[in-house]
Amino acid sequence: MTSIADPAGVVARSWSELPDRVHRAVQAELGVEVIRSLRQTGEIDGSVVCRLRLADGNWAFAKALPTGHPLIGTYRAEAEVSAHLPELAPVPQLRGVVEQDWLVLLFADIDGTKPNLRPGSPDLGSVLATLGRAARTLTPAPIPDAREALDDLGLLLRGWQELQAIPGVALDPWAERNLDSLVMLESAWHPWAAGDTLLHNDIRPETMVKVGPGKVLLVDWCYPARGAAWLDTASLVPQLLLAGHAVGKAERLVLRRPELVDVPAWAVTGFATALAGHWERCSRLPEQVGLEGNRAYQARAAAAALRWVAHRTRWS
Repeated sequence: MTSIADPAGVVARSWSELPDRVHRAVQAELGVEVIRSLRQTGEIDGSVVCRLRLADGNWAFAKALPTGHPLIGTYRAEAEVSAHLPELAPVPQLRGVVEQDWLVLLFADIDGTKPNLRPGSPDLGSVLATLGRAARTLTPAPIPDAREALDDLGLLLRGWQELQAIPGVALDPWAERNLDSLVMLESAWHPWAAGDTLLHNDIRPETMVKVGPGKVLLVDWCYPARGAAWLDTASLVPQLLLAGHAVGKAERLVLRRPELVDVPAWAVTGFATALAGHWERCSRLPEQVGLEGNRAYQARAAAAALRWVAHRTRWS
C-alpha cells in the first residue's frame, strides 16, 4: 500500500546484463527478435526496465528482477493481476511472462512520462479521468478472489495506534497533542471500505504513465485489493499536496469526483488519518533493501497527509 519511493538514486541495470538464455526466452515469448533496447527508469535497485525494439518494427516494454530478489513478490503479484485486467481498463496490456532465474514481465509498449501534478498542470484532469475510468472498468473486480480492502489494509493502516505504543515516541507537535484522537479516527473509514472494484492501492505519479494527450495509464499493480473505488481516488490528495497544491484546492479537485460524492466526510477524514499514520510509522522503520530513499519519501507523504487531516479536523 503506497509504499514505494520516488526512484531517485535507484540503480537500474540494462537489457544487455540479462543472461543470453533469458534473451532467448523473451524473444520466444514475443515471437520476434529483439534488435535494440532503451533503458528506462526503475524503482527497485537491481531491476531491468527497458523498451525493446522488435524486428517487426514494433516495441515492447519489459521489466525484470532476479527471482532471488527480496522484492520479487511485487513482480509476481503484478504478473498475476495484469493477466486479468480487461482491455478497456487504463492499464498496459500484458504480452507475456518469462521466468528463468529472472522474472520478466512483458507489456505492450509504454512510451511516456509520469504525469505532472503541479497546480495548473493539464495532466490533472487526465489523472482524475483515469481514476474514474479505472473505477468503472474494474467493477466488478476482474479478480474475484482478491483480498478485501479491509482485510488487506485494516491491519496495515493503524500507524497511530502503533506509534502510541512506543514509549517516548517523538511526533510532530500537532500530532502529539491530538494522538489519542488520531488513534480513534484512523479506523473511521472501515465501514465504507467494502466494494467490488479492483483497487490499485498505490496511487502516485510514479505508478502512472502519461502516454499521450489526455491519456494516462496505471502501472505497477503490486498491491491489489477489492473494495470501494473511492479509496484509490481519495489517496491522490496527499500526492497533490506533495506537488504544491493548497489543501483546500486539492480537496476540491478530488472530493467532487463521482467515486466520492456519497462517502461521508468522517470516512474520508478517517482514511486521511490512516494514510498519515501509516506513512509516519513506516518512515521510522529501517530502509528496505532495493528501495533506498523510500523512508524519506514516506516521511514527506506523512507530513502532507497530516496537513490534510489538520485541515479537515480543525483541531488545535
